[in-house]
Amino acid sequence: PLLLFFMFVVILFTFLSSIPALTATLRCVSDRQKSFALGIQWIVVRTLGGIPGPIAFGSMIDKSCLLWQDQCSEQGSCYVYQNSAMS
Repeated sequence: PLLLFFMFVVILFTFLSSIPALTATLRCVSDRQKSFALGIQWIVVRTLGGIPGPIAFGSMIDKSCLLWQDQCSEQGSCYVYQNSAMS
């Protein structure tokens, strides 16, 4: 139940912030450059949301590992994860 509430809040605030940003962009840019401005805005949003996200989740998953596979003194795959650390 807590996860569903958290997901609802995140989705709500995502949409609450995207519409004013879209409106501000359309009001501040001349008519000839509106499509270009929206394209640049979405590139920035996707870049800032798409690059750090997987890195943060990968780091969280790596930190929850309890037992790493060691081959020739190199760190390999994780054998056992601590489930409570992933939540």
